[in-house]
Amino acid sequence: MLISYVKKGQLLFLATFAAMIAAGIGLLLLPWQASGSPRAAVDSVFTAVSAVCVTGLVTIDVSKISWPEQLIVITLVQLGALGIMTLSASILLALGKGLSFSNTLMISNLNDNFSLRRTEGLTRVVIRYTFFCEAVGAVFIYLGLMLNDPGSSGFGLGQIGSPKCYLINAWHAVFLAISGFCNAGFSPYPDSLFLTNPLVQLTVAGLVVMGGLGVYVIYDLLELFRGRRHYLRLHSKVVLATSCILVIVGTGLLWLLSRDGKELSFLDAFCLSVYSRTAGFSSFNEVGAYLSPGVATVVIVLMLLGGAPGSTAGGMKVTTVAVAFAAIRNTLQGNNEVLIFKRSIGMDVVLRAFTMMVLFLLLFCVSGAVLHVLNPDGIPLIESMFEAASAVTTTGMSMGTTGKLTDWGKIFVILLMIIGRLGPFTIMLFLLGREKPGQLKHPLERVIIG
Repeated sequence: MLISYVKKGQLLFLATFAAMIAAGIGLLLLPWQASGSPRAAVDSVFTAVSAVCVTGLVTIDVSKISWPEQLIVITLVQLGALGIMTLSASILLALGKGLSFSNTLMISNLNDNFSLRRTEGLTRVVIRYTFFCEAVGAVFIYLGLMLNDPGSSGFGLGQIGSPKCYLINAWHAVFLAISGFCNAGFSPYPDSLFLTNPLVQLTVAGLVVMGGLGVYVIYDLLELFRGRRHYLRLHSKVVLATSCILVIVGTGLLWLLSRDGKELSFLDAFCLSVYSRTAGFSSFNEVGAYLSPGVATVVIVLMLLGGAPGSTAGGMKVTTVAVAFAAIRNTLQGNNEVLIFKRSIGMDVVLRAFTMMVLFLLLFCVSGAVLHVLNPDGIPLIESMFEAASAVTTTGMSMGTTGKLTDWGKIFVILLMIIGRLGPFTIMLFLLGREKPGQLKHPLERVIIG
């Protein structure tokens, strides 16, 4: 019975994403742009897939497309980030209907932290939390845009009396708030967040963090603050602790390693540490010039780690890495069980974590090599690997390689973005559906390791 629900969940997830991508492609292929030369069909497909997969890689300049097209892009980002399970549930809730038992069971099977009776409440939290964070973020971003110096991105303080200033900055604030919380990396400006006020950069960074924590952590925190619980679940502790460590360590490494090339300010290093974990924004221009081999390597690692399960972020997920690291640490200490915060982790979870890590790293290595072969025109291997990591982890950061891709390279990156967005979720469902109680115990024998 469980396997049948899992298969339905896989089909629903894949079919809904396919429908959103198809709708986005159809809308972007319409002749929206009144000026400028028509774009190639592959670029419209690339943009639609990048939006639905909340990646942010672009082969066209989002700042130069018409506002209806920008609206289409950011709508696709919002729908893609909410996820199929949440989207399906929210439609039923919006119609005033409760979730059916089959839908509730299907969602509840995706995690081990929430009972069936709490799943519908969890889904409500997803919708409310998303729009609340985006609304608050849009207000702060708007204030930051209004404080921009004259001549910088958007309309700054020098044009504060113009009605056009208020309208355009309001639209840009909403666009950046949605893109930031959804970890998408799309920006209405040609140089991402370069020249924007530090308030804008820090607000977007805050939205990236909030979107990357995952709804399970947020639900847990809300339960704690409301007094319904008196402690955080292990999952929440792991996500919060690992996220803090990655931001702090990432900021320090990026700031120190940038001294080999163009030195990053501490603010830029902090923002890059946050944005690298599948958001894809940048607070400086000429990204390729700032990313020396050492800095680029750290950014690739951060991209691969990603955010938390149940979040808008991609990557192999911080909990996966935390479980694998805990297994290694406990093995070196001679422990026979894997302990995190004095709690034992089941061997099935450990095996699932290592499986996800190995598959993700293999995908990254192979895709980087293939992308380098498909684009032989002077693109260094480090840039190909960086682009592959950005696509697989749905980060959207680029060293300027995206615009140099051949048509075959673009098609391959499209496939990587789809795999990166759908792959971890479907693999998890597949592993869940394959679980079965052991009926037979086999003889134990050892293999020499090392």
